[in-house]
Amino acid sequence: MSAAEVSTLLSSAEILPVHVRYAVHHLTKPERAVLYDETSPLHRSVVGKYFEALVYELLLSAVENSDAVVSVVSKFSDACFVPYDKYAPDGLWYSRDGGIRFKVDGRVAAEMDLLIKTADGVRVFGEVIVNPSSVRGFRSEIAAKKQLLSELYGDPVEFLMVLASPPAEGGLRCLEGQDSHAVVLNGDSSYAMVHPGEVMKRKLTPSASRKRIDGKNW
Repeated sequence: MSAAEVSTLLSSAEILPVHVRYAVHHLTKPERAVLYDETSPLHRSVVGKYFEALVYELLLSAVENSDAVVSVVSKFSDACFVPYDKYAPDGLWYSRDGGIRFKVDGRVAAEMDLLIKTADGVRVFGEVIVNPSSVRGFRSEIAAKKQLLSELYGDPVEFLMVLASPPAEGGLRCLEGQDSHAVVLNGDSSYAMVHPGEVMKRKLTPSASRKRIDGKNW
């Protein structure tokens, strides 16, 4: 399975209220309040985090019964935080809020939004972006992250970009070769499917998944 096939799975996934609840589960209570307050100056930033969490949950749901995908690396509140140790070997570690980071020689070398492994050994890393116009000049960053993952895990490595709306005419010039993109249409506004009273103060539980793994096992 390639990044393009993962893209097809994700793009065809239907957003359900349960996915929204699971995504909101990854936000702190103050962030949940901001998510449902479009007048807040922090609203756009929190929407970005919500959309990233939604894509992660949609991906877990889409690949649950697919033999073609072996694993999806956990993140956000699903991640197991370990205090940063600059003397630990190069590789993946989680930030305190469950962000996926890689370090080399004791320093942060890259941050990634999604990590997927397919049954035929392809490692796919993803970036989740609400606004397609913000991807200009992204090609060098993608290449650097590919190189990093190849050095840590070996080839092959492919890239998947996930957007909340279709790219502008002309496509995404930052993509090359086996790279692909998925569109989760209006995913950034899907939180409106669930009334804030259902998620604001209620203790939410993580989704069940056979494919979710800890980053150190990727």
